[in-house]
Amino acid sequence: MLSKKYNAKECEQKWQDYWQEQGTYKFDMNSDKPVYSIDTPPPTVNGKIHIGHIFSYSQAEIMARFMRQNGSNVFYPFGFDDNGLPTERLVEKNHNIKAHQTTRENFTELCLSETAELEKQFRALFISMGFSCDWDYEYSTISKKAQITSQKSFLDLYSKKAVYFSEAPALWCTECQTAIAQAELESKELPSVFNYLKFYYEGSTDEYLEIATTRPELLVACNCIFVHPDDERYKALVGKNISVPLFGFSVPVLTDDLVAMDKGTGAVMCCTFGDVTDLEWFKKHKLTFKEAILPDGTMSALCGKYSGMSIRAARKAIVEDLIAEGYMLKQENISHNVSVHERCGTPMEITIKKQWFIDILNHKEDYLKAGDEINWYPEQMKHRYTNWVENLEWDWCISRQRFFGVPFPVWYCKDCGQPIVPKFEDLPVNPLKDTPKGSCTCGCGEFVPEKDIMDTWATSSVTPLINLNWIEDDSPLMQKTFPMSLRPNAHDIIRTWDFYTIVKSLYHTGKIPWENVMISGHVLADKKEKISKKKDNAKMEPKDLIERYSADIVRCWAATGSLGSDVVLSEEEFVNSQKFVNKLWNAAKFALMHLHGFVKKDDDGNDVELLPYDPAKFAGKNAVEILPMDEWAIKKFNSVYRRYKNYLSEYEIGLALNDMTKYFWSFCDDYVEIVKNRLYKPEIYGQAARDSGLYGCYHILLGLLKSFAIYLPHITEEIYQDFFAGFEGANSIHLTQMGEIAQGNLNGDFAAPGEVALEVISAVRRYKSENQLSLKAEVEN
Repeated sequence: MLSKKYNAKECEQKWQDYWQEQGTYKFDMNSDKPVYSIDTPPPTVNGKIHIGHIFSYSQAEIMARFMRQNGSNVFYPFGFDDNGLPTERLVEKNHNIKAHQTTRENFTELCLSETAELEKQFRALFISMGFSCDWDYEYSTISKKAQITSQKSFLDLYSKKAVYFSEAPALWCTECQTAIAQAELESKELPSVFNYLKFYYEGSTDEYLEIATTRPELLVACNCIFVHPDDERYKALVGKNISVPLFGFSVPVLTDDLVAMDKGTGAVMCCTFGDVTDLEWFKKHKLTFKEAILPDGTMSALCGKYSGMSIRAARKAIVEDLIAEGYMLKQENISHNVSVHERCGTPMEITIKKQWFIDILNHKEDYLKAGDEINWYPEQMKHRYTNWVENLEWDWCISRQRFFGVPFPVWYCKDCGQPIVPKFEDLPVNPLKDTPKGSCTCGCGEFVPEKDIMDTWATSSVTPLINLNWIEDDSPLMQKTFPMSLRPNAHDIIRTWDFYTIVKSLYHTGKIPWENVMISGHVLADKKEKISKKKDNAKMEPKDLIERYSADIVRCWAATGSLGSDVVLSEEEFVNSQKFVNKLWNAAKFALMHLHGFVKKDDDGNDVELLPYDPAKFAGKNAVEILPMDEWAIKKFNSVYRRYKNYLSEYEIGLALNDMTKYFWSFCDDYVEIVKNRLYKPEIYGQAARDSGLYGCYHILLGLLKSFAIYLPHITEEIYQDFFAGFEGANSIHLTQMGEIAQGNLNGDFAAPGEVALEVISAVRRYKSENQLSLKAEVEN
């Protein structure tokens, strides 16, 4: 029998241990059931798991449980993204050290130690949330298997000439001191100043061209001045030279259609590089690269007396000198959007470096077609993907000038510079420690190792291939489960994880990586700002919320949001979920008390045995007749269940929960009240009427428990094991199958009469309430 009060802390630990011991959630390679496979993005190991992660990951976990209870063999691995820049920055912060201040080996050891401890904490937290993943398939993106997979991916791209090594313009973060990809940028509105400067005509001391710039520190990198070919103001200047303020060298005035005549003065200086337009002009007009800013964010020797200054300090000093020497006409405070590195918020620079790039710009149509082949939930999220692909401007730079990550399996011939790559069977390789087998085609036997590591996304983008053992020849898992069924993630990584995974999958397999994408929203600290590790703005920690409310209640809260929509974190929602869980326990207690059977006293003080529920009574010819109100409640459940299942087939977990919860409250407020007298008083209503009520209680409560089990796995297991396990045959409610309540013994359509009866009962209750009568008081006709 259920205890008077539900002890969540005790029960949740008990059932988590039970599921692990029983192997409840193991994937069965030999099963004939349809496979449902989930490519869960591994959380980045760079700090604490916050409530936003729990919100998003819980929604995917709920779908895993739903598919398992609907007859699927669920393949649900879980991993941790523990290599690359995010981890490095965490280690630098925690140990008050910069990666370049120690040896690569020492820094790597620090990273491995830090991630091992954090992964232990992450795993414990997800287990405490009742996640039903198969931990036998756990992986990390720095593991040997992941490194082999990522390096094999590189070799495959290399053999297909889809990856290339080039000294080319690349996006650069001066704070992280590494190249970055377009997908790692975010737009941020920042204050700035338009400086209106005098660019004197060559040889003149009084005639000048007025030019506005927000980046005076790039004056030394100026190549030319551009004006629009149709701008009548400047036609006489085209082809003539202009002197650059402070630095004194001259540059030509050229024309280009990209110049906006109505912006600033309509004359623009082109530097290497102020923005993407400068880069476009650089390529189009074959300009010279002048490096004003070094990779560490200081000014180069080209800058003369400003050399060695930070960008900010140089800008301040140059502006002061421009004013002092009479070049400044005016200054105007503005606010404009700047591309910043999403990891650290530093404004992006553009430089020229030798980097490895994956060709994506030549295949945009393939990526758009792939997006069309995938089902997006909610559907409008596909537009974010499409817009991203259509607006791509850069090939994918996968080189990172950092320490902790997957090494490129590449050496360079010391004589001819030719890249040398290993054979697949030699992977994984570390070019800093290992050497190629044999000589270069030019005959040279000496090699220079590649020191850069791969972008963390280069590994994260092959999570389906890591999960499914792609590195094996004819991998059984690949054959059984690829493309995977589902990729769940938040909307902010559509342009990274989703896009890059599609890129790699098409290159390596020619197929889309998954059939469905389920997009969750963010949890907001307030109405505008999302909760993030970087901002450390979570007011409530998952561990504290589980301790205070229970894992089931936190899961229930996570399921209430609409798919793809952001939610503001509010403790009121946890309180509401707690009320629902308490009600479920009390309703189950009432039903199970009668299903178990007990002895009560009648009005004369005599013992009356209330018999337990006996399924045998409802089998065969002599089946007990189901009374109209019990049939009405069962058929109403079936109707709600059909909607519930349809919602979940569209990944609308919140709408499904809301619909079933409404029915549950009706079950408690209406059906339980209707059936109560029959259950307690068979001496008045007859045993057959009581049996019909028990049948309704058994099947409706079980149907509700199965439906709520995907959201509330612990409390539903506790209730199921108390009574239903003895009849249903499955050793866990999570291995039972959902479905409508069988209606073989139900013989009529009592939907309309049931609703009429409910209206009458409601009217009587309302009458008693308005007249301050006891609910037990009889009402005259």
